[in-house]
Amino acid sequence: MSGLKPSRHILIVLVIGVIAAGVLYSLPKFVVKNEPSNAESAQSSSEEKTEEPHVTLSESQLTEINEIRNSNDTEEGIYQNLATYFAGQNLFDSSAYYAEKKANLTNTETDWLLAGDFYFQSYSLALNPIRQEELAEKTREVYQKALAINPNQLHARTNTAMTYVSSASPMQAIMMLRQVLDLNPRYVPAIMSMGALSMQSGQYDKAVGRFEQALSIDSGNLNAQLGLAYSLVELGEKERAKEILEALSQIGLDEVLQNEVNNTLESLK
Repeated sequence: MSGLKPSRHILIVLVIGVIAAGVLYSLPKFVVKNEPSNAESAQSSSEEKTEEPHVTLSESQLTEINEIRNSNDTEEGIYQNLATYFAGQNLFDSSAYYAEKKANLTNTETDWLLAGDFYFQSYSLALNPIRQEELAEKTREVYQKALAINPNQLHARTNTAMTYVSSASPMQAIMMLRQVLDLNPRYVPAIMSMGALSMQSGQYDKAVGRFEQALSIDSGNLNAQLGLAYSLVELGEKERAKEILEALSQIGLDEVLQNEVNNTLESLK
């Protein structure tokens, strides 16, 4: 047996492989609750209905936020700075909200992608199933704005596909990912996502093939190496998995992931 349950393996590969943020799965799962301005009232009302944990902002945070709001920057600049600030606090619901407000002003592919990415991060971290589905729908809506500008935006297509993984139509994720790979067979995020979905369905042999394919394109891809190692563990190929994990443990992983790797290596002895 490995040190991680298969579902934990999949969580790691899905989150760090698709979002491309190595420690994102360990971030606190909070949404902002403060004294909202008129601009935030709709968001705050929506959040109150979800029964998800809230955190009250500190006085210093409120001061910093007010400084941003009251700056002499443009409206677009204020929204951008607020989005950046809340992302730095790991409050992705709020960063998504302000990034979307900026995108509504600029209507650029780049800004819609940024808003979509923040919503996708919020979706990936949501604990409440109702809130998760709300955020999945919002993610699709915002990414669709980017796709209306550039239908071949593979990042938006891939992340949109992954919002269907926990929905009532999980096969739609696979169908959409295949469409991405039809456009670019070497697009690593989509290959990684297909590998993660193979893990989710217990098809570890197929997962191995996907992660090996990703590594043939990007040999240094940490996430593909992790996915390959954990898939090999589930297939009983412990020596090969151990070799990969031992090599990874030497490159300076973040603390949470290093602990997971250490636990798995210990269980493979």
